[in-house]
Formats: sequence, C-alpha cells, structure tokens
Amino acid sequence: MNHAFLKEYTHGQLKKYVHKQLSYTYWFVFVHDRTQEDVLRVARLNDKYLNLEITKEERDEWLAGIKGALNASDLQRIEWNTRLIGELELLRLTLSVREWEHPDIPRVRDFTRLLDNVRQIRESGMTLPDTPQVPEHPLNTYQKWNDIEKILHDAVLVHERTLKNLDRCGEIYIGERIGVL
Repeated sequence: MNHAFLKEYTHGQLKKYVHKQLSYTYWFVFVHDRTQEDVLRVARLNDKYLNLEITKEERDEWLAGIKGALNASDLQRIEWNTRLIGELELLRLTLSVREWEHPDIPRVRDFTRLLDNVRQIRESGMTLPDTPQVPEHPLNTYQKWNDIEKILHDAVLVHERTLKNLDRCGEIYIGERIGVL
C-alpha cells in the first residue's frame, strides 16, 4: 500500500483515512498487494454475517472496508488516483472519471471506462519492466485489481523519477517543452 509519494503503509494503517481526507491533498493511495487470504477473509466474514455469528470486532472490520473486497471506497480511490495521474505534468491525459458513493452499483460501462483510462496511462510510456498489462473483462479477480492499481502506481513512480532526473544542459534542459530539442 502506498501513500503520499510512495511511502509504504499497511492496510490497517490506511483504514484511518477516508476519501474525503485524501481528496484535499495531491496524495496517491494504491492497493496492489491483495492476496487470496484477503479474499478468503471476506468470504468468512460474509458467512458469519449471514449466519448471525459475526462479532462486533469482525463487523467493524467488515464495515471499515476489507482489502479482499471491492467497494465504492475502492472505486473512488482508483478514480481519484486516475484523475490525478492524468493531470501529472508529463502526462496531461484527458480521462473520464466519476465520483462513487456507497449505494452506487458499478455497471459494465463503468469498468470499461476505467480500463480505457488505465490503458491510456499505461500507453503513455510511464511503465517499468515489470508493469503488468491492462487486464481484460471481466474484472472478477483480485489479481486483475492488483494489476490495475500496480499500473497506476508505476506511472506515478516513473513520473516522479523522470522529474527528479531531468539533466540540465545550458539555458534549457531536457524535458522543457520549447519545440527546439
């Protein structure tokens, strides 16, 4: 899990943040470390809830947002990151994003739009050698969601590295958009 410009946070530490707190900053939060155990934890808690066996602590964990589940908060975080990445200095992409709230139900067109945005970001060249390919429909596994957020993470990482490593050469420098170089 990464926050600010790629400072590592655990999922537990991230729970204290909500989207509205993050939206006043230019911070990125990425969750690209979901595991099968995270998914199984969600399934166990769902079963306990349906059988009326869930404890207060487990219910609080479930309602706070579990890493193995995808909810409106996760979609909102991904859309937020996508919008910010599109606005980065070296990218300036035109991306279509939306706001998510808890009663919202995602449609196929929402996932198609999200994948189109991720594809544009990946095709911008802000990738690492191990940056995954954009996943295909249906987005029904935690690995595909990890890949989406890893692509976004890598784009920010490469962007920051590029900005920090612009070599100067006289009055102009590489990366300056003057139309001469």
